[in-house]
Amino acid sequence: MVQLRYGLALAWLVMSWQAAADFPTAKALFEKQEYDLAKPQLETLAELGHLEAQFLLSRMYAEGLGVDPDMNLAYAWTLIAREREHPEADKQYRQLRTKVSSRLEAKEVFTSLNNQFGKNALHGNLYPSANRYVATNPRLKAISTPEPSYPNYFERAGVSAWAIVHYDVNEDGNTENATVVASFPVDALSEYVLAAVQSWKYEPPKDLYGDAIRLEMQSHTFQIKAPLSAKARKFERENAEYLDAIRAAAEAESGRYQYLYALLAENRIVSGVDAMPWYLQAAINGFPKAQYRLAQCLVTGNGCDRDQNKAVNWLAISADGGDAKAAYLLAQELLDSNNVNYDPRKAAGYLEVAALQEYMPAITEYASLLAMSDDPTLRDPQKAIRLAEQGRAIDANHPNLLSTLGVAFIELGQQGRGESMLRQAIDEARKRRWTIQNYEDLLADYQMAATDSN
Repeated sequence: MVQLRYGLALAWLVMSWQAAADFPTAKALFEKQEYDLAKPQLETLAELGHLEAQFLLSRMYAEGLGVDPDMNLAYAWTLIAREREHPEADKQYRQLRTKVSSRLEAKEVFTSLNNQFGKNALHGNLYPSANRYVATNPRLKAISTPEPSYPNYFERAGVSAWAIVHYDVNEDGNTENATVVASFPVDALSEYVLAAVQSWKYEPPKDLYGDAIRLEMQSHTFQIKAPLSAKARKFERENAEYLDAIRAAAEAESGRYQYLYALLAENRIVSGVDAMPWYLQAAINGFPKAQYRLAQCLVTGNGCDRDQNKAVNWLAISADGGDAKAAYLLAQELLDSNNVNYDPRKAAGYLEVAALQEYMPAITEYASLLAMSDDPTLRDPQKAIRLAEQGRAIDANHPNLLSTLGVAFIELGQQGRGESMLRQAIDEARKRRWTIQNYEDLLADYQMAATDSN
């Protein structure tokens, strides 16, 4: 059985993800008696708090379905499901009480599991406390955000439509990775809204210290509402049917559609629905994007109360499920020296995973870590140069990549070449209206070190 250790208070969360899990798939495998395939998925879901998965896992141990019978584990999972009011758990619990060889041993197994995956443990280590969503990020100050240029025939035809776009804002204030995550009619507006968002420009976002930062997964909803007409009424009817179909799929335990329905609620395409329970259900169902979204809200406090413990746990789960953004954000948490989870070596591992997926922020951060780390097991100037050059294929004059190359060359004994790259980094940062103090300090430190050595 996969064992987890949660959070800041309980060290580090580790999860073995053999395959992405969602309950409809796991249940179908269980019903087909493909227990070897069903078991790891049910374990993953049970450990995240999926009630039906917890009960099916208890049945596997009680009945020896694909596993050796283990009445203690069956008893423990049944009791966890019973305490969360699974309708069949009480009956199974009464049966298992007579089958365990030692009630004391069974309760010890239950206590161990309950401390990790019981209701109180999950609420304490994973589940967020919801608050309201704020549509506008206060750290984003728009310079230019033009509306989409829709074709004239949209208005003539009386078209109604909507689209939700996610996008990132990079350190220069430019948008990246704009994606239509939901729309109706499907893709009717995609070409036009993406063209608009890709042209948007913001003041370079900064952290509390004035350093340029990225802001990921920003959201904007576009809507065209036609005047009341037969076509408009037809749209409203078809739109309602579309939204009802998404809700039905979400209620049928599809993590993907639970996530989608949460997006619709957050962006007020559906009204009177709280987004957070749907995001949580999708995350419990093993959907990495929902897990990342929970982590993001736990970091920012937008949509739920801030909680660094829970954020790190969800990021670890999502990153281990293959999400590059989660791996990058987790690495940022692990590189924060004010964080009790500070661990550059683990951060390096997650950055490498994300860099292998060609995620530019991870390439930049990982190259910098390899060039500048005080840890001799991490410092690798030659690898830093290779990564920085890989990143420069995407952004040839990125100041952080230029400064990383400068440091790496100096570390390899090429002082003049390194100082030249650091000056280029300063010039480029100034052009992009970034704070240049860090780059200037870096150049001054290496110049002083060179003087002292002579």
